[in-house]
Amino acid sequence: METKPQLLYISPDSISPCPYQTRVIYKKADMESLMASIKENGILQPLTATRTADGYQLISGHRRLFAAKMLGLEKVPVVVMEKTNEQIAVLCAVENIHREDLNFFEQASAIKLLIDQLGLTQSEAGQKLSLSQPAVANKLRILAIDGALQQKIVRAQLTERHARALCRLPQEKQPAALEYITSHSLNVKETEKYIEKLLSPKEKRKKPVICIRDVRLFTNTITKAVKLMKTAGFAPQYVQNTTEDAVEYKIVIPLKREKDKTRTATQICDKAQTARG
Repeated sequence: METKPQLLYISPDSISPCPYQTRVIYKKADMESLMASIKENGILQPLTATRTADGYQLISGHRRLFAAKMLGLEKVPVVVMEKTNEQIAVLCAVENIHREDLNFFEQASAIKLLIDQLGLTQSEAGQKLSLSQPAVANKLRILAIDGALQQKIVRAQLTERHARALCRLPQEKQPAALEYITSHSLNVKETEKYIEKLLSPKEKRKKPVICIRDVRLFTNTITKAVKLMKTAGFAPQYVQNTTEDAVEYKIVIPLKREKDKTRTATQICDKAQTARG
């Protein structure tokens, strides 16, 4: 028969921390505010713990316990429950994923810890936490990001969706991508579009390589060009010399057409006759 929870006042030193708690760092400003509140009003919400052979093991209330020890309190209010290790692990994970003061990396770590400690599948963990298997998988996926980058993401106040987009990249490309995202203040949609572009870069078009094996293509082109110049009224001097190894061309192109030369000569004669007359 399960024992009903009891409200007891227990020495903080007799309560050991919960092994399933993922929060290890507390913000100084938050702790100072909590300590000031406890000093003024006491602990308004009791801690929860379970009995162990050596005393008590905390289930929830880690910040309150830490603050109480810092303030040197002799007793703290604790609701003592009879819980198995599995139940404690689930309670801690549930609390962590719903706490607003934990970032999404810490929440994901809580789920991973639950899975590792109890040997659960993602689907089983989801059932215990009232989450779908894809939701669990999405939260765990962001843990592939390097710890140092995780801290930068949190400091930049990016969202979990930013992190999920970033972890699609190979790890060696993530730092540069994160720098671009933060420096350009990209929102989620812009980040996803940017990551997609990195994953599918446009292939540079290669310049076509022309392979011509018959030199007659070039000689015919030259011959056609000379004919075109004659049609246009020019009179190019065209000499072709063929040797054993090559075909030599000498082309002299006049700057003026033949008609222009004839017109100029006629104009000169007309001027001369006018002068004599």
